Amino acid sequence: MEDINKTNDEIEIDISALMKLLKKNIKMIVISTVLGAVIAFLVTNFFMTKKYASTARIYLVPKVTEQGVVDSTALNSNSKMVNNYMSLMQGETILSKVAEDLNIEDVEEVKNSLSITNVNETEIIDVKATTDDPKKSQAIVSKTVDIFFKEMQEKLDIKNMTISDQPKVNDVPVSPSKKMNTAIGAMAGLLLSCGYVFLQYLFDKRLKNKAEAESFLGVPVLGEIPWFED
Repeated sequence: MEDINKTNDEIEIDISALMKLLKKNIKMIVISTVLGAVIAFLVTNFFMTKKYASTARIYLVPKVTEQGVVDSTALNSNSKMVNNYMSLMQGETILSKVAEDLNIEDVEEVKNSLSITNVNETEIIDVKATTDDPKKSQAIVSKTVDIFFKEMQEKLDIKNMTISDQPKVNDVPVSPSKKMNTAIGAMAGLLLSCGYVFLQYLFDKRLKNKAEAESFLGVPVLGEIPWFED
């Protein structure tokens, strides 16, 4: 076991002494950990803005032959068109109409709230909106899909799309995560309290035993006065 000898050149750490100091301050460490968790929970619950999401799922229906077999050519065509549809849905034409119909002044608000993704390279597109209002999130998704379908049917005569999952009003927030933030708060309290104990240990200039005294003074110790800790 290494001793701590604080000279001008080096600092050696006595692990057993450090562990003993941590054990001595265990009550403070536990309180700091619990306090960090409680503060993080309260901040998350009462001061952080909650976000709510709503999602619609669009399916590009493949053409089926008279024999009841899926047309592979049409299926490949749908797969290639997925990215095009996603780009069109996020275009200025669609989003500006969504903002206008929902009385949202800034089209960027609609754009920033939307997330349009392809599900595992299939013919399925997820349209998701996340805002601080569950009804608003649902309205943005619903209006985006409705206007997109209308535009595709009127201008491109595309009618092979269907909504497999309708957007719903979800009252459960998707963020912030109470569990995660509480855990982070607890960890922060634990690390800060342990860090405080470690710094207390490093900057403690007292000579704690015979070996440290002899190393510091450079002469042998002739006698010791017993010290009894509480």
